[in-house]
Amino acid sequence: MSDAASTYFRVRLRQVPDHLEDLITTHSFEHSALGVSEALAYVQPDLTYDPRLVPVKNRDLDVFFEKSPGRAFFDGLKAIDSRLNWEINEEETKDWLAEWKKGFKPFRLVGPYWIVPSWEEVPAECLKPLRIDPGMAFGTGTHATTQMMAFFIHKLAEKNPKDVADWGLLDVGTGTAVLAMLAHKAGFGLVTGIEIDPEARRTARQNVELNGLSDIEISDEMLEEIRVTYDVVVANIIDGVLIQLQKDLMRVTRHGGQLLLTGILKERDDEFFRDFIEKQPVKVIRRIEKDEWVGYWLEKNQP
Repeated sequence: MSDAASTYFRVRLRQVPDHLEDLITTHSFEHSALGVSEALAYVQPDLTYDPRLVPVKNRDLDVFFEKSPGRAFFDGLKAIDSRLNWEINEEETKDWLAEWKKGFKPFRLVGPYWIVPSWEEVPAECLKPLRIDPGMAFGTGTHATTQMMAFFIHKLAEKNPKDVADWGLLDVGTGTAVLAMLAHKAGFGLVTGIEIDPEARRTARQNVELNGLSDIEISDEMLEEIRVTYDVVVANIIDGVLIQLQKDLMRVTRHGGQLLLTGILKERDDEFFRDFIEKQPVKVIRRIEKDEWVGYWLEKNQP
């Protein structure tokens, strides 16, 4: 018989397709998982602390439980994708969060802005730190889609230095608030983040407080409830969800405003272009790629 105080259960999911990761993570927490981790491959060619993810289509996921998960958890995995396979092991308890923290080091996100974990010292070469403690929320800044969005926000602020202080920016699906905090430090005058996950909202508010950025609002409102428009709307969300949200994303973007979208898988780019961009009154200002992902900088046409 296992000792609940000294052991835990780890389910190793093998070769999980990238587009299923969010679904599996949500399913795992719905069945009382303690946490989910993925085996990420990084390259870091120099000492600038600017890691880059090695693009892979499939990766291994570990799901941690205090007790052995029941049949409903595994039946749910099969319902997500019948080809998923796994193994389960009972292991001696260790502080897996502390283990993960050991590998999360400060790195340059974009321009002078660095991501600095709350438990790490700010490097001497870091000019503008963004201190974060991600907790259970998505958004450490290492993902290609987050880095593409950071590039867009930074470039938009650089191109409009006299205007951004008067611009409002809405971060849809703010996660840990990394992008909202970047926008604020880049000079945007009114920054609001919205997030459907209560745990992520709590984490975002903690990170905003950690950085002394009380001007950032982390709102409880959902996208469909917002009745004002913003000069800039950013959404780092998987492409299928962006397509579902397109009417509301367009509605909250003012005419002539900027709509920044990342989270589009390269293999689904043609579908996204057809089902979103060609159906909405927008023009493409810039399209970028990073690893297996695509990002769009759009401008909403004047009526």
